[in-house]
Amino acid sequence: MKGTEFAEFTNGWRLVLAGLLGTALGMPAIPFYTIGVFAPIFVEEFGWSFATIFGGLSLLAGSVLIVGPFFATLIDRFGARLVASVSLPCLGLSYMTLAASNGSIGQYYLSWLAIAIFGLGATPVVFTRVINSAFEERRGLALGIVLSGAGLFAFVVKPLAQLLIETGGWRVAILVVGAMPVLIASPMVLWGFAGLRSRNVGAGPAARKASEGMTAHEAFRSRSFWLLAIVFIPMSLAVAAPLPNIENILRSLGLSPFEVVQLASLVGIAAVAGRLLGGILVDRFWAPAVGTVILTLGAVACLILSLDHVSFSMACIAILLLGLTSGIEFDLMAYLVARYLGMRSYATTYATLYGIFVVGAFVGPSLFGYAFDRTGTYSGILEACALLLIGGAATVLFLGPYPVRKTEASA
Repeated sequence: MKGTEFAEFTNGWRLVLAGLLGTALGMPAIPFYTIGVFAPIFVEEFGWSFATIFGGLSLLAGSVLIVGPFFATLIDRFGARLVASVSLPCLGLSYMTLAASNGSIGQYYLSWLAIAIFGLGATPVVFTRVINSAFEERRGLALGIVLSGAGLFAFVVKPLAQLLIETGGWRVAILVVGAMPVLIASPMVLWGFAGLRSRNVGAGPAARKASEGMTAHEAFRSRSFWLLAIVFIPMSLAVAAPLPNIENILRSLGLSPFEVVQLASLVGIAAVAGRLLGGILVDRFWAPAVGTVILTLGAVACLILSLDHVSFSMACIAILLLGLTSGIEFDLMAYLVARYLGMRSYATTYATLYGIFVVGAFVGPSLFGYAFDRTGTYSGILEACALLLIGGAATVLFLGPYPVRKTEASA
């Protein structure tokens, strides 16, 4: 690396800051990192099973997979700024409706359906498209910073939600969390993405490669696309699915409530570290090799958590490894899509792969809940996750060297 391309950050820091807050307070961060806090409350208050509660995430998965590519076309047509600034407040308001839960499963799932549909314009598809178009030499680092927003949110929201629950009740906690996309993220996106098309950020190599790569039709028929799909399905199940259940997983290992809160908060710190470290590494080394190492570390974490009992220190190691692995997931996906499929149809191809990823990430927590409801332990499903991660670590290496393409049009 040349070391002089940090000038990209001089021109694009507002994009990075707005993207960071957008991912922190957008989808899937808002519902994904908070449902684990409220799940035990819903079990006690309404008598629901964990599988039922986490079933709301399954609705998100279906919506992202089915409707997500349509939102990708809206991004191409109307721009990231408009789509994200409208979707963020709609996401927050939809999330607030969970505070009206009264024991009706139908009402509960209707809230999740609203979250799923109205939040689709505030996913990493929007923010990574902007960053991939604006950055070239430091693309991995820029993606890592932007996508670390979700980890920062995970670190902050769990103790914040617990404090709000203790002081004002769980309904107040939901309302406060739901207000964040409305009052913080949407105004920041409007400010940070202002003049996006005329901004000089994209005047460098990244902008000149905006039309480089495969069409959507070519991408969907390519070997690289299907290899990425094969990698991200097990990755989503094995890395993302345990996170909403992490509090209950730690409780099942015999750890005290205080230790559980401490360890659960570490997920966010480790995820942020993983995003930044992963971004730096993929800028310097072959990204599939980086992915192999990270996925292997995730497998080790799952094996530790699958034990009957673990000490606080061993649980801490597992949480840090799992957090690091989860930290690199979205930026690795965004980086590999841009490198192997190109930017020509990035919104469509990434939205499709993101939908595939989300199916595993959002259906997986319900499977974890079902396994625990049936067996009283997470050991078996965590061992299966370790095997899936090892398989993904081997598969990603088959992507081969980065393709070299000619730019089809200049910006």
